[in-house]
Amino acid sequence: MMTECKVPVFVSPQSLTFSLEDKQSHRQIITLFNPYDFPVRFKVFCTCTKKYTVVEPEGSISASSRVDIVVRHNAPAPAFCDIRDKFRIQMQYYTTKKVIGYKDVETILVRSSENFELPAENFKQLLRSDISVDNYDNESEIRQNCNTNTPGPNLTTLFMAGVCICGLLLPSSEDSDILNFRISFNLKLALAFVLGMTTITILQHQ
Repeated sequence: MMTECKVPVFVSPQSLTFSLEDKQSHRQIITLFNPYDFPVRFKVFCTCTKKYTVVEPEGSISASSRVDIVVRHNAPAPAFCDIRDKFRIQMQYYTTKKVIGYKDVETILVRSSENFELPAENFKQLLRSDISVDNYDNESEIRQNCNTNTPGPNLTTLFMAGVCICGLLLPSSEDSDILNFRISFNLKLALAFVLGMTTITILQHQ
């Protein structure tokens, strides 16, 4: 037995814009999708039924299929411009006709599609897309800012590097020298390794 539950309803487009000047826009299509593995029924409702005509306002969609419904604006008049209406696409189980979900599609009639502007609550273009047309490399600027804010090497690192250099300049135990203070070859290897690590640290802060 099929579990009774609410499911997402997929339609395209999400909104319809009719233009008073463009007669071709007075007839538009809404596509209803059924991505599920069972058939469904659909019904189309509207907040203002006198202004619109829907061809086949109810029907069925096979599993993993889709259907197109035609929407016509019956009253493209200046008095109805900038008034928002809504269609509600209701989905039902094919056998029980129980409602399992719905999707609203907003409609509006504008005087001219060229002068139509998106409402303020709609998404805006991302900032990165705006910067990409500028005449400077944003990535380079960010890298420079990071380098400017990065502190230089601390005194401890510089002191360790100085000690390592002094140790490497001293004669080893195998050398013959008038100095009595000598260090072993293994200790010089260790000092060279430490000096290399401190040098890398200093260069990273340049």
